[in-house]
Amino acid sequence: MDGYSTERVNKLREIEFDYTYLTNERWKEIIAVYLKGAKNFEIHCWDEETEEIAAVLSYGALKKTGWQYGKIIVGLVTPEFIDFLLEQEKPKDTDIYNKMTPFFSIFLDNGFSFEHYGTELHITEPD
Repeated sequence: MDGYSTERVNKLREIEFDYTYLTNERWKEIIAVYLKGAKNFEIHCWDEETEEIAAVLSYGALKKTGWQYGKIIVGLVTPEFIDFLLEQEKPKDTDIYNKMTPFFSIFLDNGFSFEHYGTELHITEPD
């Protein structure tokens, strides 16, 4: 054995997105496509984002992790969850990030993720 793995390596690709939009309508159009192909989600929120955590817990459950600064909620991507995400208004607190969503990070099991409040969109693909 030469110590090298024969497993495929996944590559993270950024999806081009202009995060300076004044609304989150274009962001919603993009994520709607990827939500349709997903079965499970994982949302990361900071501990102080109590309203956001409570809202997402209507669609999932807390995941036990060692992350000491936040909570991770996991659940199924249902039509109700999709509607919930697509009905989110663009957050007003945009001093640090021009937020598209109130959730810090959202990961889907089809390899799609939107991070830093929707300002970064990625897809994980086989290399």
